Amino acid sequence: MPLIQSGIFSTVERFPDLRPKAIRLYKESEAFQTVCEDYLKCREALRHWNRSTSKEAPSMKEEYKALLRDLENEILLNLSESK
Repeated sequence: MPLIQSGIFSTVERFPDLRPKAIRLYKESEAFQTVCEDYLKCREALRHWNRSTSKEAPSMKEEYKALLRDLENEILLNLSESK
């Protein structure tokens, strides 16, 4: 069985009830892989800005929170549209 990339881990961590479907779709769809990788990168960036004390941190946190919600919605849409 091929190694599953890290992007899927953050996705199934967030949506554990959808794990089997998410793993299957991740193996089948490059587009879904990209969304999962983007989700992972966004989570990492948000963690960075949550720890930051820079003056732009508050606005960056809000931007990444909104992007994270958008990516979660895109993940759920992809999963709901898959067979």
